[in-house]
Amino acid sequence: MNILYSVLLATFFYIAVIISYKIMGKREISELSIFDFVMNLIIADVVATGIVEEQFWLDSFAGLVTLVVLQLFMAKIQIRNPKTRRYMNAESSMIINNGKIDYDELIKLRIQLDELIMVLRQSNVLSIEEVQYAIIEPNGRLSIFEKRLPTKVFPLPFVISGLVKPYALMNAGLDENWLHRQLEKHEIILNEDVKYIFYEEKHLILHTKMDFKKYKLN
Repeated sequence: MNILYSVLLATFFYIAVIISYKIMGKREISELSIFDFVMNLIIADVVATGIVEEQFWLDSFAGLVTLVVLQLFMAKIQIRNPKTRRYMNAESSMIINNGKIDYDELIKLRIQLDELIMVLRQSNVLSIEEVQYAIIEPNGRLSIFEKRLPTKVFPLPFVISGLVKPYALMNAGLDENWLHRQLEKHEIILNEDVKYIFYEEKHLILHTKMDFKKYKLN
């Protein structure tokens, strides 16, 4: 009877977790942020307790529901107030810019140089000089842009959801004053309707909810 009860509990929590992730809109693990990854570990621990400690299954289920509600609540806060994303999620970090390594950024991220070289080799990059840009994404993955396939668009957006990204501007050799001058010239007002602003050689590419425009820089 105890075995059957354990099977039923495992089935119940299996279905509950599937429903929970459908509600939260989670994606595959490689796309998750650090915050989401930690949440996954907590959910796994809560569910495992409910299956193994059968007398506490209702407590575990209540804990699962609470975590889902909190996750949905935090997601809504981040959508309505983009500034909170800086504190909840990591930012992308550029560690190679035109073949030059940013050692200060490596230290900040606690990445060893030999680890970086290993990942580059795994991506079939033999030399750091071959890299135009290398970026550590919020999920920990390394995005590589090689010089043999150069991109004209700077890979880090200058603006996301109406918020200026000073780090991206700094890595492009620019600053916020320069950006605001350009926006004023083209009568662009920063607000949440401005989803992205990318920098392309001699152009700013602006994405809004409805469309996108390309502005030539003087």
